[in-house]
Amino acid sequence: MYMFKSTPPQITATAAAAAVAAFFLLRRRSKDPVAQVPAGQQHHPSAMRNRIPILKALLKLLPESDSFSGPALEIATGTGALMEVVAPAFPHLTMQPSEYVPETAAAPDEQWSKHGKIGLRLGLDELACIDEHCKVFKNCVPAVALDLSKPWPTEVTEKNGSHVLILCANTLHITPWACSVGLLRGAGQALAPDGHLVLYGPFKVSGEFIGADGGAGNAKFDAKLRSTNAEWGIRDVGELEKVAEGFGLALSEKVEMPANNLCLHFTKAS
Repeated sequence: MYMFKSTPPQITATAAAAAVAAFFLLRRRSKDPVAQVPAGQQHHPSAMRNRIPILKALLKLLPESDSFSGPALEIATGTGALMEVVAPAFPHLTMQPSEYVPETAAAPDEQWSKHGKIGLRLGLDELACIDEHCKVFKNCVPAVALDLSKPWPTEVTEKNGSHVLILCANTLHITPWACSVGLLRGAGQALAPDGHLVLYGPFKVSGEFIGADGGAGNAKFDAKLRSTNAEWGIRDVGELEKVAEGFGLALSEKVEMPANNLCLHFTKAS
């Protein structure tokens, strides 16, 4: 059974603000070219809007940051917008960014339609872009390529059974269903007992679109996704939960988030 929670209260705002302040302080001290580009020009606006609500949810769902330590993996890091606030908020985690790297790069104007990629990379490839953004954080290691539909990279699997956190935001609806299964399978192998898997994005509940608008906005978004790629679409919480159980993961909480999104919190059996 899981608990349905509303948006985390504002008591986490101080910690969230501290993480963001630490990020911008590190940026000011850095002299690399990417650091001098305003964050709004580096990352997609939606990633900028989402990252603080996600951070607040993590601060509510996960153990106290001072005592929370060990390997952590972010799936589909993108341009690194979320990592920039999560890494300083959880300084005792060793953060492993990852991103899907297609065999053949798409043209800039086809990044979304072909691979669901958003944000600017300033002429860098996927992994180099993440590393440029995250190298200021001592607890971030170099990014690795990870395709959810294939076996995970050695940098991750060599730590199987020891990860305390896997984080994946805004990904499952812009990937084939096989990637959702691959994520849950991989998380079941990678997580330590009692480890945490947190998914963020739009989801259906009991087969229905949700939201303050009765689900109309997400229904329209789902139709747009499927018209872009027939294998994309908003996933159902119950279907994900059923697959997760087969890999030793239990859905413990789902948290309502802004803009008709949810945070799904799974834990690995102890």
